[in-house]
Amino acid sequence: MPEKKGHKGLASLIIPVYNALPHLKKCVESAVKTADWPYELILVDNASDLPTRKYIKSLPKAVKIFNPANYGFAKAVNQGIKAAKGEFIVLVNSDLIFYEGWLESLIRCLTSSRDIGAAGPMTNRTVGVQRILLAPKIERNPRALELFAGAMQLKFKGKHFDVHRLVGFCVALKREVVERVGLLDERFGTGCFEDLDYSLRVRQAGWRLAAAKDVFVRHHHHASFTGHDHFHDWAVRNRQVFIDKWCRKALEFLDEIDPYLEPRSIKMLEKY
Repeated sequence: MPEKKGHKGLASLIIPVYNALPHLKKCVESAVKTADWPYELILVDNASDLPTRKYIKSLPKAVKIFNPANYGFAKAVNQGIKAAKGEFIVLVNSDLIFYEGWLESLIRCLTSSRDIGAAGPMTNRTVGVQRILLAPKIERNPRALELFAGAMQLKFKGKHFDVHRLVGFCVALKREVVERVGLLDERFGTGCFEDLDYSLRVRQAGWRLAAAKDVFVRHHHHASFTGHDHFHDWAVRNRQVFIDKWCRKALEFLDEIDPYLEPRSIKMLEKY
């Protein structure tokens, strides 16, 4: 359990790292460039290659934790949470790209109601209702994605909708939620389903989950896995871990209800 620190207003950005240096650089650079809210940066390295470790060491002011082996996503996040000083805990995948206004808007969503315990953004690649379907020519164009993120902020400023689960590519949590719910379940190892598990635990403790319609981040998707087969193997394994913990009906219910939540998706027209 994290020590009760909670420096008022501070957001602790926790990034677990395992190789994928090009994506990590873009993630950190975009987060630092666009951060419009007081923050601290915490990187937890799971025995990455030498170039990745050197890059992490070169980052000024960041809190750095280096593990001797790949302890997995959940344990790395937990290490980051224990080191965090912020009132808000923001879990960040290392293959995201952020745009202007993202952090303030995400915190605003999180704090818009006392009973919202966690909030997440919209993105181009994920599962469930947080995904926005983009035309391929938009998704491949960095400038178009930046403009799209800006358009989302203008159109949906301050808007959010309730969800039954938040995907773990980017999740903001109130410290009081983490102190009550606890850390991530480390049985999920390298990754997959720990976010679904935590979503259920947050809701079980009485908080709502919200998706911020005005925050869009680019997600490369599974950059820290060695390939699709590696990700698939962990997904299959951890699906069973989840079922053993919660029962099959819990998973079936969430799989069935998510497609009916509004918005199902926001389709981007071919003409931007």
